Amino acid sequence: MSMHEEVVAIFVSPEKYAYHINQVVSISTDYFRVLRKRFSIKMPYEIEEIPITNCTQIDYQSRLSPVRIFFGILLVALMLTIFYLIGVYGAHLEQGTSIRIGLLALALITGLKWAFMSRQHQVSFLLNDGTRLHWCSRSGDFKYKERAVSRLFEHLETRGLRINGQRPKSI
Repeated sequence: MSMHEEVVAIFVSPEKYAYHINQVVSISTDYFRVLRKRFSIKMPYEIEEIPITNCTQIDYQSRLSPVRIFFGILLVALMLTIFYLIGVYGAHLEQGTSIRIGLLALALITGLKWAFMSRQHQVSFLLNDGTRLHWCSRSGDFKYKERAVSRLFEHLETRGLRINGQRPKSI
């Protein structure tokens, strides 16, 4: 990185690198930084810098995570079934049986969060040679990554690149 170059957006922190192999982890004023896997124990990853000038097309999607939504609905249904069964058959339990309602309620809240807050950003960059780089936020990190995505859009538009896709209303 040269003296006049600055980081525009950081998408992935170093402790989360294991989940984002072959994805764009940050963008500087002149380069995309892509995480690549190395076959080394000391340094399992390396960051490859690809010039932004090689980019020809950018696609953006704000999408839902169907797997997470499915498991959220499944968890909510399970917790509601358990609450119903406790209500109907709770009087027939043996004396001294304790039910941790707080833990069940916490599982219900987690299921609701998975079912209704599973949006994610997905950005794809098409390069001159036909290679496609991408970055996808983790499900549930949508609001936390909005600022990085908006800085990405601002920077790429000042460089004259057009972004395909519908932006979220908050950006």
